[in-house]
Amino acid sequence: MFQILKLLHKLGHRVIFIPDNLADIAPYTAELQKRGIQVFYHPYIQKVRDYLISHGSEFDVVVLSRCQFARKHVADVRSYAPQSRLIFDTVDLHFLREAGEARLTGDPEVERKAGETRQQEYELIDRSDETWVVSSTEQQLLQEKWPEKSIQLVSNIVDVPGSKTPFALRRDWLFIGSFQHPPNIDAVLFFLKEIYPLISEHLGDAKFYIIGDKVPPEIVALATERIVVAGLQRDVRPFFESVRLTVAPLRYGAGVKGKINQSMAFGVPVVATSLGVEGTKLRDREEILVADEPEDFARSLIELYESEDLWNRLSKNGIRKTRALYSTKAARKKLEFLFSDDHLKSVAPSTEARQPDLAIATKS
Repeated sequence: MFQILKLLHKLGHRVIFIPDNLADIAPYTAELQKRGIQVFYHPYIQKVRDYLISHGSEFDVVVLSRCQFARKHVADVRSYAPQSRLIFDTVDLHFLREAGEARLTGDPEVERKAGETRQQEYELIDRSDETWVVSSTEQQLLQEKWPEKSIQLVSNIVDVPGSKTPFALRRDWLFIGSFQHPPNIDAVLFFLKEIYPLISEHLGDAKFYIIGDKVPPEIVALATERIVVAGLQRDVRPFFESVRLTVAPLRYGAGVKGKINQSMAFGVPVVATSLGVEGTKLRDREEILVADEPEDFARSLIELYESEDLWNRLSKNGIRKTRALYSTKAARKKLEFLFSDDHLKSVAPSTEARQPDLAIATKS
């Protein structure tokens, strides 16, 4: 969202951002403001609805991001900004992630929740003029269900610094991801219990770094001298400039995995599950290594850790593919199209009253 807001501003639009919780959170509010993006928060506004009542008629486009927030504001957007194009930015289809968890755990309550979320997300798609998804898999799923709807692929956006450290000067590997996101907890526990024992002796004193906020006790308890729970890191660049690879042993989830984009942007190859690369155009042994079973995953990790030729190929190809699909340049081109006059005219605001962190963009 931060990248989208910056790009819309650079494209000449007047951009306003309203966080759902109306919080002024340092340093993010100031980072947006110094780039020319207006941010409204408490106490300057008391409710999102109040702002829409006063200013809704000014907007050409309203982007509502994430299902749980979209549901809270969609009716007010339709009521107080009826002239605007309403875009639902899914970020990812949450029900797919929950359905995957239900299949993995066999938990009927999670399955029930997945069904409920699917209904909520489908209602939002129905009520919006356009829907954004991040993966081609999700775009195809929705386009088949709504062939008449504008379902647009607006994928992850990352800066691509490339690699500055050669293979020979690198060592260790890492996992990165917020542990407020349940698939990341499952992925690390799966890796430590099922895969790590197959590689620990072979790779000697190489260390495995676990980076991310809110690390749960069950992962902290598995820390050793060679399993380093690094927690939240404000600057991850030193890690990506020194490790040899990263792992994405995800067993359920949705969307496109930012941890993979981020690693490849630094030229650090990734070993991932097939779920991890779902909805991308990443090719096994060309830009990434893909393995699902613990033995296969361990074998791939060891091969990548020890083969300079394989490492160099994946690193180079990964940077190239990330620039083509997930860079700010690629995203700017897509957003330029989506916010062009011709496209906006084709996405006429619905006259039906409808119900998305909240981003609002208006053409200057």
